[in-house]
Amino acid sequence: MSRQNIQKVLALIGVACLMLVQFRARGHRPDFSDFKVYWLAGSKALAHLTVYDVEGHYQYKYSPFVALLWGTPHALGGSRYLWAVLHYAACAAGFLALWFVCARLLDRRRSLWLFLIGLITFSIGLRDELKLGQANLWPLLLVLPAWVSGARPRAAKGFDWNGLAIGAAWGFAVQWKLYALVLGPLWLLRRRWAVFVGAVAFTLLSQGLLLSLAHGSDFAWQENMRWVRSLTTSSEALLVSQFNVSALGILGKWGANLGLSFGAWAYVLWLGIACAWGAILLWSERNAEARGASYLVFWSASWAWAGIVVLNPLVWPYWLCFCLPLFLAYVNEHALSRDLVFIMVAGLFVLANWLQNGALVHGGLSFVAVCALLFDVQRRARRRAGQPLPTFPTRATEAP
Repeated sequence: MSRQNIQKVLALIGVACLMLVQFRARGHRPDFSDFKVYWLAGSKALAHLTVYDVEGHYQYKYSPFVALLWGTPHALGGSRYLWAVLHYAACAAGFLALWFVCARLLDRRRSLWLFLIGLITFSIGLRDELKLGQANLWPLLLVLPAWVSGARPRAAKGFDWNGLAIGAAWGFAVQWKLYALVLGPLWLLRRRWAVFVGAVAFTLLSQGLLLSLAHGSDFAWQENMRWVRSLTTSSEALLVSQFNVSALGILGKWGANLGLSFGAWAYVLWLGIACAWGAILLWSERNAEARGASYLVFWSASWAWAGIVVLNPLVWPYWLCFCLPLFLAYVNEHALSRDLVFIMVAGLFVLANWLQNGALVHGGLSFVAVCALLFDVQRRARRRAGQPLPTFPTRATEAP
């Protein structure tokens, strides 16, 4: 074996051992607490019962159609534990595959090293995602076209059938997790009107026709209304809970330390952050269209998706994984530099991921780390405007 291959094998073994230690840590083994929510919702949906009558933390917040889909395991048979293990394995394999594809898309020659950096950085988040039996992989799979499908040419004629399919998948993702709405401004800026048509069409088909066929039109309408009401019932106590690391959550906790009650001031500051995020998304989309670079389309989608970690009202620490595409692009451009700012920002972000279950992160470390990452990513993107861009290498362009 060559020296380079030996280094790769040793790195893989080292990271595998690290993952094994983390995943087998006592107190962090699977409890499937969130999977139980989906499982219960599926059994209720099959029995034509409402899925929105659970009080407390473990409420079902997703669409009635998704609840009906979660009834499939019940219809096929098998224990809850069996299906939880299958879900665990599918999500683990899915995330690892997607992360490697992301690394390979950024730089084929350094894809393994980028993948391992991502795995080390986000290993705690992946462990917690799988431990809880969460389902964030499935909406992510549905919105992947955002990373490769750019703006519709202004001179394009005919209906955007590809956009229609993308929109149907996006509409399905929103039903899984409402945070997928963060891609709405992106499709708007890309003039992909068919995406919105596809999203609306799929919503009407799934939430209207299919749900009515399964439950009857009256129950389907009532269940949809219960879903809408459930989305607006997040209490102030939940927003400022210990584990919420969103902008609203951290601002609320910081305000409480200063003797301020949670109120309009927090929403005003949140709105300012959202406006800044939107302005940068607008800049990135215009830059991507003007320069026609697939790299910038990827960068813009990664920026939009990372916004979930700041803008969503409720953000749990393991959601830092949503920053992976943007973080890998950041590392890929600057990893070999001796830039002190890059080292400090990347180090702070890695630290926040590793300490995500600690008091520092719950008190605001992850919020500061994500904001520092977003700020430095944007600062460097503006500095390189007009300069040659990294390109996604193909086999034809790789050096021998």
